[in-house]
Amino acid sequence: RLAYSVIQSNDLVAYEDLNIKGMVRNRHLAKSISDAGWATFRQWLEYFGHKYGKITVAVPPRNTSQNCANCGQEVKKSLSTRTHNCHHCGFVEDRDINASINILKLGLTTVGHTGSYATGDLPSWAIGEAARSWGFPP
Repeated sequence: RLAYSVIQSNDLVAYEDLNIKGMVRNRHLAKSISDAGWATFRQWLEYFGHKYGKITVAVPPRNTSQNCANCGQEVKKSLSTRTHNCHHCGFVEDRDINASINILKLGLTTVGHTGSYATGDLPSWAIGEAARSWGFPP
């Protein structure tokens, strides 16, 4: 149901191409990852995307939460640090929202997005709209 809903409410769905099999081998993560059903959810996303003519794209997960979504600089942080605070440009955002913006940018460039924002640089209104559509506060 969730995969269907995500596909029906978006023209493009970008997600991290996580190595789920490798992550399950980590004894600390195995149970929670298996319980979450990530691989099954991804399969349903791709199935419904194909069925309804929507674009689904897996992007490399490397540094999606470490890179600044505003300026692109790498900002090292531990997993316990929940706020992205870029010392290069001053951009401050929740770590997960910062990562989701980076995933969206990578997804758009991966599918050959052309036009004004072909580099993947999105205008602030697009980032705000994307965040709101994902249920994040403005």
